Amino acid sequence: MEKSNRTGDILITSMLVATLFALCAFVFFSCVSSKKAEPKTYSLREVEGEPVQFNETWSFVIQWHEDEFSPDFPITDLCYYYCDINCYGELIDVPKRSKLKTNPETRVHFGMCCQSTSLTHFVISPEFGIREKIVNDIVKAAKDFDGIQLDFEYVPRRDRELYLEFVKLVRQTMNEKNPNQMLSVCVPGRLKISASDLYPYKELSEICDRVFVMAYDEHWATSEPGPIASTEWSANVADFAITQIPQEKLIMGMPLYGRTWTDKSTSKAWYFGKLKDNMTENGVAEVSYENEIPTFTYKTEVQVTGYFNDIYSVVNLCRMYKNKDIANIGFWRIGFEDPDFWNWIQIENETLNKL
Repeated sequence: MEKSNRTGDILITSMLVATLFALCAFVFFSCVSSKKAEPKTYSLREVEGEPVQFNETWSFVIQWHEDEFSPDFPITDLCYYYCDINCYGELIDVPKRSKLKTNPETRVHFGMCCQSTSLTHFVISPEFGIREKIVNDIVKAAKDFDGIQLDFEYVPRRDRELYLEFVKLVRQTMNEKNPNQMLSVCVPGRLKISASDLYPYKELSEICDRVFVMAYDEHWATSEPGPIASTEWSANVADFAITQIPQEKLIMGMPLYGRTWTDKSTSKAWYFGKLKDNMTENGVAEVSYENEIPTFTYKTEVQVTGYFNDIYSVVNLCRMYKNKDIANIGFWRIGFEDPDFWNWIQIENETLNKL
């Protein structure tokens, strides 16, 4: 009897051990299987060599994003963006110089935009009686700044001469009221002279102290996917700009941002028949009514293509411009960049002595 009891005890113990082992194994494998898979990592090219030096380095900081700027950045000229114009011909969102903390050596420019084609025509055309008032308001608002930058990107096609007259009027008024200020203007990247060009490099450079060539948006939101500013395209823009703008006035602008494109878009308005076809093609099996309005959902696969600028690509552009004897460069904009990028840009010593 005693032997039988021992055998039973051993059997029970063995079953308990086996059960405990199975339970531990279950818990272990459950944890392993429920653990999220590690995302695949990508790698970016490392930059080699020495930092690139330029005479002037320009960039932009946006209102309400002042904390993205640091006085430690190697920037000689900072554009504070942006003041706009409303439909009544009044300045709005006027930046206050006192809100931006910079080094004494950094020049700060008043960024002026007009974000509408029709409004731009209203502002720069003398027939509406608002042009002189706007110019005086701009110059007055910018009195605490080191310069004014005009970034009028919506000039109507027939208003080329009106725009040039407007820039001249700003220059003249600045000379009268704030003669020590700089006037700069932003222009899109161009590859050749065109009679219909709204932003003639040569003529604008004769009026302004600096011309900021926005050598980016080679590909844009609604274009085919592609680089924001490829090296070849940027080099061609620079080659043309050099023939039109004096070296000391030319600023070659670079992008610090990227874009993504999808191979199809589903956000749109539909004809009823086309919508039914789309629902059938995508296997919609159920339509529900939400507050008496029919609604449906389905899943679809979308391919995303992105082009962006990292430290390697922007430094590569900088070195290309340096090899073309470009003295001044600029970047759109502060906050878009990899923070380590600024370690690769330096201001030439002669510039520091002049500022």
